Amino acid sequence: MENREYGKSTLILQICDKIKTEKVVLYVSGEESAEQIKLRADRLKISKNNIMFYGETDIDLIEAEIEEKKPELVIIDSIQTIFSDKVESIPGSTGQLREITSRIMRMCKERKVTTIIIGHVTKDRQYCRTKSIRAHGRCSFILRRRTIFYL
Repeated sequence: MENREYGKSTLILQICDKIKTEKVVLYVSGEESAEQIKLRADRLKISKNNIMFYGETDIDLIEAEIEEKKPELVIIDSIQTIFSDKVESIPGSTGQLREITSRIMRMCKERKVTTIIIGHVTKDRQYCRTKSIRAHGRCSFILRRRTIFYL
């Protein structure tokens, strides 16, 4: 019996694989490098023809990348790792989350870009202030990791 655990990045990569678009999907990872995400996509046999991976935590650089690449879909994984120099607090703080979320949503709304913002949950099941960013979205999902057994 094989035991696999799927995390949020793996789930999002699998969603990207199912999205049928001719345009670019920009996957921004603040937790892992672009190379690490690409390796995971290779292991999962995910077609990466239209997925661009970008490992970055600075919102100014992320906005520049969105402006340059003009993606149809932007994925931010995870919002708690992104920061702005305009806010004098650590990444993941309430002030940073509000600033980052509003900037991403404003930019993507102006450009009519679909956006998926991922927030992580701590091991003790705390939601890491993600409730403070829910007001910006049209819908929110809480996915819990399950252990899946394959025979």
